[in-house]
Amino acid sequence: MSVTTLAGRPAGPDAAAPAAVPAAVARHAAAAPARTAVRAHDGALTYAGLDRQAGRLAGRLRALGVRAGDCVAVCLQPSARLVVAQLAVLKAGAGYLALDPRDSRERHAALLGRTTAGVVITQELYATRFGTCFDGVRSVVPLVLDAAALAAPAGPTAPPVDVGAGDAAYFLPVGGEALCVPHRVLTALIDDGRFLPVRPGDVVLQHAPFTADGTAVGTWAPLAAGARLVVAPPGDLTPRELADLVAEEGVTVLRVTARTLRDLGPALLPGLGGRLRCLVVGGGALTEDEAASVRRQLPGTELVETEKV
Repeated sequence: MSVTTLAGRPAGPDAAAPAAVPAAVARHAAAAPARTAVRAHDGALTYAGLDRQAGRLAGRLRALGVRAGDCVAVCLQPSARLVVAQLAVLKAGAGYLALDPRDSRERHAALLGRTTAGVVITQELYATRFGTCFDGVRSVVPLVLDAAALAAPAGPTAPPVDVGAGDAAYFLPVGGEALCVPHRVLTALIDDGRFLPVRPGDVVLQHAPFTADGTAVGTWAPLAAGARLVVAPPGDLTPRELADLVAEEGVTVLRVTARTLRDLGPALLPGLGGRLRCLVVGGGALTEDEAASVRRQLPGTELVETEKV
């Protein structure tokens, strides 16, 4: 097992700093409890509902022995409950490792072997992959998160956990290591605003795999701002499906790769312009001609190229 902390800093608490994401969600839950926080194929959650469900799940994690600084794996299909699970891990003071359900058991074992994770939040479909020794020494306890558990009217809520700026927010597998991304880095990326310029009231689509680098900002920047996060259904979207989803949900901020933008092409790109306020393009630079073409086809939309930030 090898864990490296981003920027070479050791994991663990340092200068006092709140866990920005859980605190922000809690503030929105108190100020505008009925505002929609998340929409996905498995339903919608208000800010109050998201905060409440994540708090109860965090209580279950603490009861299983999860403590500040621990790693908790999350193996769920893209959904509202996936957002609940990741927020619950943060509320428990731990950092999460996102596992792609489409990967093999062997791939999951290899990823878990790079961490100290002793619990994986998953769904019944994948629960049998876990619970056995992965490295000959350690077992990983599956915590099944199903609809009944989320709908439970009562349950203990985890007490507030003091989290330092250097404590883990999430883990990324890089090479043979698990890269620990601390709260200071996640907060800085959210606050920067250049990578995902979200405003209160925006509708932001998350359609990249939750295991991808940069997905954390795509998930937490909208919720920290009081915006609405739309989670695309499981599976890869075709260009037409992506365009239709943007239109149906009234998306105002969309992040795509340069390749996806090219796949949309002149046949589908103009159809994004209804309510789209900002189009963020990463994963490669656009040529000057391509950028000019996008601006012509989406005259009321701000184009942000993260490769040039």
